[in-house]
Order: sequence, then C-alpha cells, then structure tokens
Amino acid sequence: MESADEVIRINYKEFERWKYEKFARHVNKRLLLRNQVDLHTFQLHYDSCCYLLLNFNDVRMWIGYAVKQHVKVLEVKMSTYDKTELPRCIFTCRSLEELNLQMGKAPYGELEHEGLVLPDIINLPSLKKLTLCEVEVDTLILKYIIARSPGLEDVQLIDSIQHLDEVASEVLKRLAIDGFLGRDKGITIACPRLIHFECIGWPLKDISWRVRPSLESAHIDTGRGCTFDGQSGFTGIFLHAKRLALFGCDMKVMLEKDLPTCSVFDNLVTLEIGEWCLIDDFYVVLRFLQLSPRLEKLTLKHRTLKTATKGAETDSMPTAGMTFQCPLLETVTIQCSKDDDKDEMEKMVNAMVANGVSLEKIHVTFYEDIKWSDLTKRRRLG
Repeated sequence: MESADEVIRINYKEFERWKYEKFARHVNKRLLLRNQVDLHTFQLHYDSCCYLLLNFNDVRMWIGYAVKQHVKVLEVKMSTYDKTELPRCIFTCRSLEELNLQMGKAPYGELEHEGLVLPDIINLPSLKKLTLCEVEVDTLILKYIIARSPGLEDVQLIDSIQHLDEVASEVLKRLAIDGFLGRDKGITIACPRLIHFECIGWPLKDISWRVRPSLESAHIDTGRGCTFDGQSGFTGIFLHAKRLALFGCDMKVMLEKDLPTCSVFDNLVTLEIGEWCLIDDFYVVLRFLQLSPRLEKLTLKHRTLKTATKGAETDSMPTAGMTFQCPLLETVTIQCSKDDDKDEMEKMVNAMVANGVSLEKIHVTFYEDIKWSDLTKRRRLG
C-alpha cells in the first residue's frame, strides 16, 4: 500500500502473504494515523484469487472514510461484492470528480438482477469521469446521472448496458461502450461535442447518431459476424480523426459502401484495421490508404475465414490497378497467425512495397507471440 496525506492506494497483492486480519489492521492503522486533510485519490484493489477472505464491512468502512475526507478520485476494483446495491455514500459525494467501480456482478443467488444496482439517489455535481463495470445502467439512470453531473465529460460502460437506448449530452467528450448486460433495439447517440468513441461487441446496425460529432479518435470492434445493412455515410463521424482502430466484418462491409465516395482523411496519422480475411478483401485497406496522405503508422490485423463466424464471408471488391501514396508512412505492422499461408502473407507485403513502402518499415508479428508477451507482462506486474 502506498499512502500519503492526499493519496491512498490499497492493493492486497502487496500483502497476500499476510492473513487478512493483519492486512485489515494495517489499513485501519494507516487511515487512523493519517493527517486529516482532504483526500485526492483513494484506490482499493482486491485480486480475485483471494476474494473469499474479504470482509465487506471493511470495504464499506474504507470507502466511507474516503467519502468523508472529500475524495476526488475513487477507484474500487475487486471480483465480487456481497450486496446487490452499491454503497450509497459514493453517489452523494459532492467532491468526487472521477469514479471507477469494478466490483463484479450481482451476488450469487440474486434472481432479479444480473449486475450491481445503483442507488435511488445520485448527486455527483463535481463528477467529470465515470467508469462502471457490470453495473446495470439503463436510459433513465444515465439521463439522471448526466443531469446531476453537469461537468461529466467521460463515460465508460463495461458490460453495464441494460436496456440503454439513448446517450444524450451536450457536454460529453468521451464515450466507451464495451459489451452489455442486455440490449433491445440498439442505441442512439446524441453528443455533439464527442471527440472519442469506443465501441466493442456491438453490431453497427445497433448504433445510430441523432447528432453526428466530429471525432478525433475512435476504436470500433464489431466482431466477426456480418449483419450491417444500416445508414450510409457512417464514416462522416471520424472523417477528421487523427487515430482510428476499425475492426470486424460489419466494419468492412460498411467501409466498402462508404469509402468509394468518401472525402480525404486529412488528419489521420494512425490507422489500425482488419479482423477479417485481408488476403481476400484488401480493397478497404487500399482505399483507406488512398484517402490518408498524412498516415504515419499502419497496423493490419488479418484473420482467416476459418476463424470467422458464419455470415462473415462477403464478395470481395476488385483491387486491380489500385495504388496509393503515403510519403509520411513510418511503420507497417501486419498481425497474423503462425498457421496462416506464408505465400499469401507475402502478397500483402509485396502490395505495400509496390506502392513505395520500404521493406524495412514492414513488420510481421504473430498473434501467438503477442499473447505470450502480454501474459508475461501481466505475470511480471502481478
């Protein structure tokens, strides 16, 4: 645990050799001896491997202490919580500017709710950034939070959407939607000042824009199924973006519809694209490069058709005679599996070289190595 007058970080991993009772006494003592000044940051992390030891009354007491000390940044991450409703004191903390709650789903045996439940009274007038994981958030609740938090600019909902059909805010700048608990007919977004949008696990047909923003960055991963038949001109929301990550077969189909008549991406410097069979469908990549004269970094993610779900196969568009010029391009990274056909991957490399990209700038990396590297990093951090 790192503790100072304005910052308290509690991570049980640092004390996992201790018995829980000793750990709790240590935390209580540090809080008791701390100088009574306003608290800026309070973090509580409790690893999933040790959740059976956790005394939830201690959790509520420690969170309550942070609230009483006028905390500005509150982050609680643990695998489970013993109540269906989240601690009420958090949601009436007038000093709170950033809130990050990742406390697991509803307790085992809870029949009415799948995620944790927000209290009836929410009043967070200073809130600027909100992150909720596995918390039930519907349209009325989000409207209520936005109304009571006039400075809320950043919202991230991880497996939390429960019948949310609209996000409307004149202030919101960043919105991230990762998965859901339950959805009905899709979601409509009306956030004219939005500059970053992230959406993972949603088909494009379930996303619509009542007010189209001008994004600076976006990360959209629709998955490997192909269901898109929706609005044309979807690319208009990130036409002026600097950084884009666009993945999935839905995305490919949408881009095939929009890119032939699309304007130039004048500001784009970083592009990540793919998660479909690039060998058979390279049109989108080539057309994007034709429209991105300032591109500096390109990442291509290739997936063979055998790893795609049913419905992912679509007719490929012709690429004969297509060329591009990206004089500022510094690196091209091609991600694929070790099982992919090497000759086919070489064709992709040759397509880059034929358009003036130096072979030294092209790097091929394998998903297997990336996975192993990420696993090694997590073990090292743990």
